[in-house]
Amino acid sequence: MKKVTKKQMGLIAAVVLLGVGGTYAYVQNQSSVKAAEAKQEVKATTEKLDSLNTEINALYDKKDTDFLEKGIKTKQINDLQKKVTKETTIKKEKNLSKKDYTDLDQKVELVNTNIKKAKKAMEALVAINGLYQQTQTSVAINGSDVKKDLAIVDDLKKETVENVSKAFFKEGATKTYDKTINELIANAEKQLNQIDTAKAEVVKVYKDGKVLSTDNKLYDTAKNETDKIKNDKAKKALLEQLAKVKEDIDKKAKEEAEKAAADQTAQQAQSQTQQNTQTAVAPTVQQGTTEENSATQAPAPTYDGGNGGYVAPPATGGNDGGNYQPPVTDNGTSGNNGTTQPPVAGTGGMNQDQLNEDAKNNDYNPSTDPNSPWYKG
Repeated sequence: MKKVTKKQMGLIAAVVLLGVGGTYAYVQNQSSVKAAEAKQEVKATTEKLDSLNTEINALYDKKDTDFLEKGIKTKQINDLQKKVTKETTIKKEKNLSKKDYTDLDQKVELVNTNIKKAKKAMEALVAINGLYQQTQTSVAINGSDVKKDLAIVDDLKKETVENVSKAFFKEGATKTYDKTINELIANAEKQLNQIDTAKAEVVKVYKDGKVLSTDNKLYDTAKNETDKIKNDKAKKALLEQLAKVKEDIDKKAKEEAEKAAADQTAQQAQSQTQQNTQTAVAPTVQQGTTEENSATQAPAPTYDGGNGGYVAPPATGGNDGGNYQPPVTDNGTSGNNGTTQPPVAGTGGMNQDQLNEDAKNNDYNPSTDPNSPWYKG
């Protein structure tokens, strides 16, 4: 084998050296290219994140940027979330320094914060609106427009409201948005409580398909509490029960009115019967003739034996039917001292002196004369 000369050795060394140097230069060149490409990618990604932040900010209402825009859909938030995830999972190149990624890292943090906030706002919007009945033109929250007088959804559970409250209610809220969320949660709770209050009053008068009481006060209380319910389904169910109670109340009132009328009629009939009976048994006063009355009422005469005369008793009438006035006593004198005496009752118009005279001449005795008021039988 031939011995390698120094010249040959020099040539070989030169070739090796050139090869190593070329390889190193190539590697260095490739590394620079990758670094430049990486920087370009970082720049492009940063710009995309800026664009995503702009899209996220556009999700909010122009009047109050704490509220999401009108008509926003959950799909819009989800689509943005996918874009953010894609742009923030960029693989960092080792040949770039930490400083090269500073701007990108800040934009990634910002876009993640913003999309998270938007997602939470969307969750709150869906949850709050889900508590209330809504139509295409009427929802609890739509943008910054808020309706606080809507009825809660049918068959809303207390657990649902409690979960919404735990997730979105903020103590000591100062922002309009947070206050609105709190008020709508509290309003849903109030409506549920009103339904419970009404139910508690209704069961006092109606339970298990039966009317328990027809007390008007209990019914009125239950009716008033039921009328305060905003949810039509819950209100209708209770009103149907109360309608049965009212039917029984009206029926009872009618029966009582009819009984009262019947009692009054019976009482009036009884009173009339008593009055008729008293009239039928009342004594009848018989009116006699003037002569009969005079004969019955006229007392017997009294005689003044000491003076040989008599005193006629007072009488109210005689045969003449005249209003007879008793004569004055003559104290036993035979004359009348010039005074004309009135006739004596039952003597056919004769006065006392005439009777005395007639008695002397005819032996007339009044006590034996049947026509005389002094007749003794």
